[in-house]
Amino acid sequence: MNYCGVSNGRTIAMLPRRPDFGAMVALVVTIHAWCGQAWAGDEVSTAGSTVEGEASDLVASPDSHISREDWKRRIGEARSRAEQARREWKLNAPLRTFVPDPPEKIATERVLSDDTLKPGDIVSTDKGFFVFRGRSGSDGQAADFAPIAPR
Repeated sequence: MNYCGVSNGRTIAMLPRRPDFGAMVALVVTIHAWCGQAWAGDEVSTAGSTVEGEASDLVASPDSHISREDWKRRIGEARSRAEQARREWKLNAPLRTFVPDPPEKIATERVLSDDTLKPGDIVSTDKGFFVFRGRSGSDGQAADFAPIAPR
């Protein structure tokens, strides 16, 4: 433990020095500053710190001066609009449902756009069997397929 000397004239007493004492002082000073407490001798301004002064700074809402009946009427109208929106949401539910493509269609699209096909390859689709003839077009990306007639 560290010791510090304290002198009161002639006698020097050795007192233990606590390492966290400085941190405690800093904490107290910070709390006082954060809470807005003033130190002795500080000038504190009281202008505008009253509740009336703060309330006058707020802008009054046009809805703040309605009667209780008008307020109840507005609440009722809002509830009826919400109920109407719920009804419309339920009626339009079938239109919102997502129907994924059937697996056969997905497989057909995948095989018809396969880049590894070579001329003469036979592919099976949801519309029957096709033979791959090759790529055509100016970009060489359009695939050419010919149907295979069933026997």
